[in-house]
Parts: sequence; C-alpha cells; structure tokens
Amino acid sequence: MRRAITAVACAACVTSLLTACASRRRPDPYYVLVAEGLSAPTLTEPMRVIPRGFNIFQRTEACATLRPVARLETPFRTLGFRVGERFPLSALNVVAVNAADIAVRDVPLAIEAEEVSPPVVQLRSNDPDVAQGRLIPVAKGRFRIRVRTICAPQPVETVLTARVDNDTE
Repeated sequence: MRRAITAVACAACVTSLLTACASRRRPDPYYVLVAEGLSAPTLTEPMRVIPRGFNIFQRTEACATLRPVARLETPFRTLGFRVGERFPLSALNVVAVNAADIAVRDVPLAIEAEEVSPPVVQLRSNDPDVAQGRLIPVAKGRFRIRVRTICAPQPVETVLTARVDNDTE
C-alpha cells in the first residue's frame, strides 16, 4: 500500500514538473497569410505575387498540374528592413526545385509573416500596404517570413529571418 502511494505521489510530481516545463517552452510561431504567388524561374528573378491571394479560378488553374517539389531555395536567408520603409513582397526570390535539382517554375506558394508581440511588422487584414503586396515594419526587432507550397503533392517550406532596424542607425 505504501509503495502505491509513493508511486502515485511520484507520478503527480513528474506530471506537474512536465506541465511547468511545457508552459515555459516557447509557443509555436503564428503565421499570417499576407500573399500568394508563383515561384521564380531562377534565383536572380523575383517571384510573381498576388497580394490578396489567388481567386478560386486562379487557384484551380495554378493547381491543375501537380508538380513535385523537393525544396524551396532563396539566395538570402536573412532580410534587412528599416522601420517605416515598405518592402514589396515581389522582391522575394523563391525558386521551387525538384528531386533532380531542376527549377520548377510557377509553383503556387503562400507567403506568410510571423506575428510577434510587440508587433514588428504591420499585419492587419485591412492594411492598404498588405493589400498591395507590401510589408511595412513598425518597430525594431525580428520576425520570420515563411514561404510554403500550396498544392504540391508533398508540402515544402522555407523560412527567412527578417531583421528590422531603426532608420536613424
């Protein structure tokens, strides 16, 4: 009987310890869809961006041919921004590459920005800059931009780090 009570007490301690550790763990990032687009043909060319996303007809057409993608490549893993300076999403260079290391052009992609607190970039759905396919940093800090396939047979993504500095530095 005494062993059973000790076992239950140990289990309760372990459970509370695991719960405490889990609550201190950094939560998974929350990404906001800011645009959709088509992959660039090469690393030196920008991707085509549709600011508010594909309409149903564009998405049906873009996803009509499923093209396997092994990875998404970009020439830069870190982007530099200045507070108040607009960044056009069409400046992103993201190339879809298949298993044979061949670029696959016009693969439908989602472009998402990480929502951080306090806000570093403006992500309101009614923001005119987001509606035009631009991000506008509002404070110094870091956030991430995730680009992922929309209708590829296997989902693939790449994450870029955006660093925002004050314009006075």
